[in-house]
Parts: sequence; C-alpha cells; structure tokens
Amino acid sequence: MFIRTKTNQGGERPLNKELFRPLARTARHTLLGVAAQIRARVPISISPDDQAPIFIIGCGRSGTTLLGELFAKHPELSYRYEPYHRWAAVDPITDFLQLYSRGEHHCLLDASSVTARTQLRFGRLISAPTGLTLVEKSPVNSLRIDYLESLEPDARFVHIVRDGVDVVRSIEKVAGITRRMAFRPPLNDWWGVGDTKWTALELDGRKAGYHPEEARQLTTDSQRGAYEWLLSLHEIEARRTRLGSRLVEFRYQDLTESPRETLRAVMESLALTCPNSWLGEAAARVSPVRGRGDGKPLMLPHGMCTDFNRLQKEFQFNGRAVSLSNQPRSRHIG
Repeated sequence: MFIRTKTNQGGERPLNKELFRPLARTARHTLLGVAAQIRARVPISISPDDQAPIFIIGCGRSGTTLLGELFAKHPELSYRYEPYHRWAAVDPITDFLQLYSRGEHHCLLDASSVTARTQLRFGRLISAPTGLTLVEKSPVNSLRIDYLESLEPDARFVHIVRDGVDVVRSIEKVAGITRRMAFRPPLNDWWGVGDTKWTALELDGRKAGYHPEEARQLTTDSQRGAYEWLLSLHEIEARRTRLGSRLVEFRYQDLTESPRETLRAVMESLALTCPNSWLGEAAARVSPVRGRGDGKPLMLPHGMCTDFNRLQKEFQFNGRAVSLSNQPRSRHIG
C-alpha cells in the first residue's frame, strides 16, 4: 500500500505506508555500520601475491549489478556488492547516502581524501580471502577513480556503459520510491536519506566544472539522472588514456546480445581464466534487452543536451535528448 508525499522538486513520490519496516530498516543499517566499524579495527594479513582488485564501474542502472552477479560465480573471484557500510567505515566522507554517518560527504573523491587511516581501514574492509581476486561493484566508484588508485595503484576497472536514455528512465523509476526510516528523514531508493546523494552530486559536479549553471536548473529525477550519467562517463573519459590496459570497457547491449564473446574478451583483458562451465552458466543468466521507455522525450538544458547526445553518438546508442531551448515558449496573454 502506498501514500503520496511531496518532493523537493515539486512532484510526488510514493511513500510506503508501513508500521514496523521503518524501524527494522533503521536498525539494519545501524547494525551494518557498527559491524563494519568493528571489522575496521581488526588487523588482517595480506599476502604480497594478492592480485590487484577489480572495480566494476559505470553509472547506476547500466548493468553493473548483472555483471557483478556473473563475476560472483567465477571460481577465482571474491565479489562485494555495493558494500557502502564498509566504505563508510573506511571513511565517512564516502557515505553519500548518509545511511551510516553524518557530516561531510561527497560523490566525487580524489587522492587528496586518502589518509594513512583510510589506507589501513581499506585493507581491512575491502579485501578478498587469500588466493582470490577482489571484485567490488559500486557505481559511485565511477566518480572516484583517483581515490581508488591512491588506495590501490594497480587497481583494474571494468566499465559497462548503457544507452543514456534507458539509464535515465530506469533511474526515474527507482527514484519514484521513498521509504520511511525510523528517527531519520525518508530514504529514497536512488537519492538516499533526504536526497543527500543529489545534494552531493550537484555540489561536486558544479565544483568540478560539469555544467555548473545548468546543474542548478535540474528539477526532475530524469534530468538529475542524466547529469549523473554524464558525470560518470566524463570522469572515466578523462582517465581512459592514463589507465590504459587497466580499463576494460564494453556496452551493455554487447553483453546482452553476445554474452559469450563479450565475457570471454573481458576475462582475457583481465588476465583471468574463462572456464567453459562458468562461461556457459554466466551466458545463460543474460537475457536480451526488452523494449523500454514510454516515448516521452528527455528534456535537458542546451549545454547538457549537446554533451549528452555527443556521448550517445560516440557509443553508437540510438537515444537522444531534446534541448529545452528548442521548446516553444507559451504565450502570456495579459
């Protein structure tokens, strides 16, 4: 059952009408946060032979979860799915959803945020058992490549990119759900507690020079989702040359249309084995992309629109945004 609640963008989102789940939800995140803090204090032994970790990156709703699930079945890998509670214990500044901490937080992070304490806690919290290679999946890490490289200089990155229009429509759908939290502001499924993710994303994006004036004009979840997609691709684009062979990139549609060939190429690029048993099982889990979208145009400010469509063209995606400046202005009759 749902009731409606106003959002800060003037629209409405469904808010779950629940009795006990808000308390359970708050308690769950509290316990996860406490457990991570305890683990951060426990020394561990790290073998010098451990392989460099692999970070799955890409704007959220681009297929990162599916890819992570496929990696999780690989016999040589140890998979971590969005361990935000562990990252918050590494450093509260990473907690862009504000589920486990209060105070300053960011979506974009670089090497300047890494301290000796951060390095120590990272080794204790974001690691794999001996003999396995860590694979971690957190879409926000698309905006933190320099930060991750400072923690792990040999880190490898697997970037999956999807048609931006499809991504935006998927974000819009997820952001339509806001859940109650006991003793806390509501938790939006995409933008976090009290929309803190958007607040940080906009502030960080403007500071980094990504359409600073137009970012202030974004009011809908679709527009804000497009901004997140743009930032994710630009941050990766700016580091592509430097990363070289440590960056493996492919399109979501390539994975869904040719899963065997795509996965085999990814494993080869990462210098990982590709057992036939794993490849067959992984390929069987991939389904063809179904038609998406309701036909309504994605309306963006002119500069963002041009930027968005350029990237769409470069990756040979079909979707296009429409500039708000091209829309006819309504006549005011006084």
